[in-house]
Amino acid sequence: MKSSLFVFLALSSSLFSQNLRVYHIDVEQADATLFVSPSGKTLLVDSGKNGHGRRIQNVMQLAGVTKINYFVNTHYHEDHYGGIDDLVRAGVQVDSAYDRGDKDFIPPETKNGSAYKGYDTTIGFRAVHLQRGRTIPFDPNVSVTCISSGGTVLGENNPPQTGHDENDMSISLLIQSGAFRYFLGGDIEETTEQKIADRDLVTDVDAYQSDHHGSNTSSSADFMNDLKPSVIVISNGNNGKYEHPRQVTLDFYAAMSPKPIVFQTNKYLKGGAGGNVGDDFIGDPESSDEDGTVLLTVNTAAGNFTATYRNKSHTVAIKGGGTTPNVVIDRLVPDPVGNDTNLEEVTIRNKGTSSVAMVNWFLQDESGKVWSLASLGTVAGGQSATIRRNGMPMSLNNSGDEIILFDENRVEMDKFRYGVVGEGVVVSTGH
Repeated sequence: MKSSLFVFLALSSSLFSQNLRVYHIDVEQADATLFVSPSGKTLLVDSGKNGHGRRIQNVMQLAGVTKINYFVNTHYHEDHYGGIDDLVRAGVQVDSAYDRGDKDFIPPETKNGSAYKGYDTTIGFRAVHLQRGRTIPFDPNVSVTCISSGGTVLGENNPPQTGHDENDMSISLLIQSGAFRYFLGGDIEETTEQKIADRDLVTDVDAYQSDHHGSNTSSSADFMNDLKPSVIVISNGNNGKYEHPRQVTLDFYAAMSPKPIVFQTNKYLKGGAGGNVGDDFIGDPESSDEDGTVLLTVNTAAGNFTATYRNKSHTVAIKGGGTTPNVVIDRLVPDPVGNDTNLEEVTIRNKGTSSVAMVNWFLQDESGKVWSLASLGTVAGGQSATIRRNGMPMSLNNSGDEIILFDENRVEMDKFRYGVVGEGVVVSTGH
């Protein structure tokens, strides 16, 4: 590895240690993304192939961290979980682990292979099933929400339509720090992307790790038109079998409006359907060693984030910086006709002009119990959206209660107190 990369990334890490850092680690044709929070907590999403643990450890050393607080294996392909057993056997502590569950779906040839056995015996046996809508308690200032898992997405009707392809069953995550928004989807492809797009679950992100290494089976049109990322990072290698990233995908990115800045960890050199962005935007243009790591450093106070690699850097404004959402509780039905646990309703109104993604917003009653508003997706300016309880913990007490609306940063946005309510009565707040 080139010493200049160590010096540059180490300098970047020390200068911006109070900000969220995202290391897209050079693991060739694989994925390993290390998030380091402002408080120094770590989240590793995927771990490359067998043998890549050392590469991850090298980046951890540069980042000034020694353990993994949270590990997520997006799906059961070796290029996403292979390196985690290297880390564990090298003595790296992993506190909590998550995967997509449903291990009965794994084909025998995978389950009986040495790579999967290494994963399962070190981490997989204790991994928690990360389901859609679940959050990871990564850091008080950084929210991590599961958007899809096992081919099902937030807001999908029960019984949900599950996936039938390992790639499309990947866990996808929306990570937010202040106004900064980042999406990562493992190897999800058009089927799951379309379900996310149909529900407007993820919109207007600042950065996007290209699904499935820049494959032509991912980054579908409706999905990308929702994301509109300012920056795209492609984790890829010089692999003639997969030919990632595909030139057709790069052409599609280049035609987007506004046009994103696209980075690759490595250059693809083996022809065919694969392609590349310009060398100035590639971490390792020679694709010959492990110096292609691309680091994003998020400076929420300055309202920007910076991509650094080799001796280069690009600073981009955070989209949502300086905008304050104006979302209120509009009306509620505490005592519906029928089963309260399923049918209680609250309507939220966006009084502002900009769309607001409700993924990490929630309602809370006086007892401290909550309703997640994630299934509402994005509420456009001037529009309202209604959510039913559907078994969520918070109840609308028929004898009166106070309901509080919190945003993704746990900031109180609105609250409303009501008294005794009769059956079927709609209570308007006047907010």
